[in-house]
Amino acid sequence: MSFKQFSLSILAIFALFMVSCKKETITSDHKTNSFSAFLKGEVWDADSSFSIMDYDANKITIQGQTADRTITITLEGTAKGQFDLDDSANNLVLKKGTAEYHYINGTNGHVEITLNDKVDHALSGKFSGKLASAEDTILVNKGVFNYCKYIDTTSNPTGGGGGTGGGGTTGGICDSDEIGGKLDGEEIGGLIVTNVTEVAGTLIIQSANAQFETISLTMPSVETGTYDVNNTTVGGGYSIGTTQYAGVSGTITITESDSDKKSVKGTFSFSAKEETTGETKEITDGSFCVSYN
Repeated sequence: MSFKQFSLSILAIFALFMVSCKKETITSDHKTNSFSAFLKGEVWDADSSFSIMDYDANKITIQGQTADRTITITLEGTAKGQFDLDDSANNLVLKKGTAEYHYINGTNGHVEITLNDKVDHALSGKFSGKLASAEDTILVNKGVFNYCKYIDTTSNPTGGGGGTGGGGTTGGICDSDEIGGKLDGEEIGGLIVTNVTEVAGTLIIQSANAQFETISLTMPSVETGTYDVNNTTVGGGYSIGTTQYAGVSGTITITESDSDKKSVKGTFSFSAKEETTGETKEITDGSFCVSYN
């Protein structure tokens, strides 16, 4: 059983409680993060999602991912309301394996931003459109993203420097959710924690930056200890854009754990491989401190 399959099976445990991907309490009102759509009439739930808000460029980018598919929405404008798709400034793109599907002009596709929470930095909305690749077409409808956390590059135009990036206040071991690390010896700048989920003792941490780089970690426990990355119950992942690398070896160590305040602190390093090409990436000097549900 691969790490990717394991992640999907963990999500299935909560299928009755979810309308899309993994959920995260990110405000005191218990609003949740999700991203889903119907693709050719079949429901697709993203494993993770995040967005980028750039007020300077007047642009929003929203993305949801699974191991084999990525949906990316790009919009010209930052206000709430409806955006008519045009395969240019306002676009809906699906990458499925090596195939890339773009919006077909004139097919009445729309994206609507219904919420921009500037305190929690989160977007909600809906989307639909007809897409085509060189060989196929796909109807995307009933698309919904709910409380998709965004990185505001207006106040941090370069996407941040080296080291860790922070999320909201945790009230636990650390002052805020933080994660950072190096890719092949170079700092991964501007990472923020976008999602933390604890399911039956398994802890899943997801993060992203403005360059569409992501780091994900999966641990079988919230107790202190060192866990070997084995591509099954312990996972590390790295992606950039739509290219994903799955951890094949390495360690994740929880150095501090507070079960009362539901927070953990630790370190990680792992080797990750791209499944199709076999290309490897080395993630080193990683650290995290997060609170979980």
